[in-house]
Amino acid sequence: MASKEFEITTNTYIFAGVGALILGALGAFGLGGVANTLSAGVVGALAGGCLGLFF
Repeated sequence: MASKEFEITTNTYIFAGVGALILGALGAFGLGGVANTLSAGVVGALAGGCLGLFF
């Protein structure tokens, strides 16, 4: 199996920012409250950052 080295590039930060923005907005709209918005934003940033590693 081929191994791939992960590099943190600009794409990683862009995907993390977009993921945080989208899921944070959805969390604010759907759930309301500061804690829910922040937690949705953190999850979005983690998911987006993981996607950014592969693209």
